[in-house]
Amino acid sequence: KIKLYRSSTVGLEFDDFKVLQDPWLTDGEYFGSWSHFPYFDFEKNIDEINSYDAIYISHIHPDHSSDKTLLKINKNIPVYIHKYHSKFLKLKLERYGFEVIEIPNGVNYKINKNVNLRIFAGDNCKPELCYKFFGCVNLLDNNDGSQQIDSLAIFEDQNDVIVNVNDCPYELAKSTFDDIKKNYKKISALLCGYQVSGPYPQCFDNLDDSQKISEGERISIEALSKALGYINDLKPNYFLPFAGTYALSGSLSKLDKLRGAYSIDDAYKFLSKKQ
Repeated sequence: KIKLYRSSTVGLEFDDFKVLQDPWLTDGEYFGSWSHFPYFDFEKNIDEINSYDAIYISHIHPDHSSDKTLLKINKNIPVYIHKYHSKFLKLKLERYGFEVIEIPNGVNYKINKNVNLRIFAGDNCKPELCYKFFGCVNLLDNNDGSQQIDSLAIFEDQNDVIVNVNDCPYELAKSTFDDIKKNYKKISALLCGYQVSGPYPQCFDNLDDSQKISEGERISIEALSKALGYINDLKPNYFLPFAGTYALSGSLSKLDKLRGAYSIDDAYKFLSKKQ
């Protein structure tokens, strides 16, 4: 079973084991500017959240590893992350009291007697790719963990393969496709991001409101095209657009309507027609 809570927070339920992914269930991340719509009553659902057997966190951004959410979750639940070169995420989680298990790039790791987890860095631990796209300042011969911050995860039991690409840039993540196809004959379900998050166009005053909405729609189409790339390349039985779903709140709430962002339902309709 796959349960989408909000944004990138998804629960996976296997026969006897449950994994929570990228917990962000409280409002006001990014200094109070990002919230959920519709509202999620975290306190009312805390027992359900604490019933999970494991947590996977893809990267350190607050909409994927929310401080306010993590502080309220049971610290006896182990957290699995990629073995990054930088230890910011690991140290943060340990400071909150979690047991953190780092999984090296591409290693098939048994997290339960029936469930395996394989994590790939967004750049597949290839510094030359990170350098090309992001101007990475680390030495290219330093391959001790990924220089990137994003990761994608593959959960497998005896029946299904679930791939979660989260925020991984499509151009970088393509370097993992050969490994994925070699190890998995068929993907049951693909969780793919469908939206870009950033200040453009809604915060740029050189654009009028109609231009902002138009630019937002253009950017949404570009993001959906990358999601479509994942779908067409990995050919899952099913796909779920997710992540990047939020509403601007607080003093920025007036800008939300100018983002031109697609809803998750519109994203699904777009991808269903194009695939």
